[in-house]
Amino acid sequence: MEERILWSGKPFNYGLPSFTKYTVSNTRIIMESGVLTRKRKEIRLYRIRDGSTKRNLWERIWGIGDITVISTDADLPVFVLRNIRNAVAVADILLNAADESRKTNRAFEMTEVHTDQ
Repeated sequence: MEERILWSGKPFNYGLPSFTKYTVSNTRIIMESGVLTRKRKEIRLYRIRDGSTKRNLWERIWGIGDITVISTDADLPVFVLRNIRNAVAVADILLNAADESRKTNRAFEMTEVHTDQ
């Protein structure tokens, strides 16, 4: 399967330069940060269990918000994309891609077990 970029952007930093870049593809989330030492983290989308957005009044005025991703990744169980423009739309892109990735990779989790007795 060919990897496609669904969204890419930097956090809104109130006019200051940002040295962090987020990329959401159809297979993973990539976060790159740093100036002299570049650090790269990634989460495969099929590992994402849930996501949410948070926008306080100030963030709604500026049109930004935080996206929190809960995953089964051992290194990054909770991953936050901070100060994202149009956070709700980006979260929708991300979570829909995660649903598709779970279906493609057949990575379903067992949340409830019923036994007939």
